[in-house]
Amino acid sequence: MTVYPSEAPRQGLVHQYPVVVFFLIAYAFSWTIGGLLIADYQGALSVPGALHYVSAFGPMVAAIVVTALISGRPGLLDLWRRGIRADVGWRWWLIGVGTPVALGVAAIVVFWLSNGVLPDLALFGEVDYLGAIGALAALALWIATYGFGEEVGWRGFAFHRMESGGWMQAAVMIGVLWGLWHLPYFFYKANFIALGIGGFAGYLISITMGSILLSWMYRGSGRSILVVALWHGLFDFVSASPIAEGVGNALISSVVIVWVIVILWLARQDRAGA
Repeated sequence: MTVYPSEAPRQGLVHQYPVVVFFLIAYAFSWTIGGLLIADYQGALSVPGALHYVSAFGPMVAAIVVTALISGRPGLLDLWRRGIRADVGWRWWLIGVGTPVALGVAAIVVFWLSNGVLPDLALFGEVDYLGAIGALAALALWIATYGFGEEVGWRGFAFHRMESGGWMQAAVMIGVLWGLWHLPYFFYKANFIALGIGGFAGYLISITMGSILLSWMYRGSGRSILVVALWHGLFDFVSASPIAEGVGNALISSVVIVWVIVILWLARQDRAGA
């Protein structure tokens, strides 16, 4: 766990349990917005559906607030530096940017094979609640919200502080809590409602596997929030598009599952050889 000089002499709930407070704030921020969107879905009130994307900033807000309270300027500066850390080597740029782009190409090929025609690439610019905003705008939206909005918190704060107790254990714990954070979606977002609460268990497993992958990426890239935020945003940009719907997303999910299994196997080999 990273501890800054300004943290040591202070006492209080936030200083004693920073990760717990982080999760409470992240949930409170995002679930408050989620509650409004559920009420809108039920017809109890009317709010813009685009608030869905604002809810993604809950983890970032929580990370900044808790870091400011317990670490002050040194902690915020460290968080910023990790947020823009680009000196990670070509391998991690290839992983962070190249693999989701490759998954996007695979989704295009699957669409072509399934439908007999190449997809209109403008479909990458269609996003829920906002419609056709253009591919570049959609890409910027995904990277800003579910890329940086989430990763500054999940990996940049929570995992960064929890990994000293064992990185795999931390990744799994965060994965479960990250999955539960999405619970309001199952009450207002169509594709989540279609899964049903019964499908939540499977979703929780998939999110936990994603947490392992992103935690592995965060550690390997020298704790670069930039790399994991770009991967996360690009992945959502591809997987949430109409082009990847159906078989494309099944393929993307399968690739990620195999990738995580390889990571787990390699981690086990490292422990056995230690």
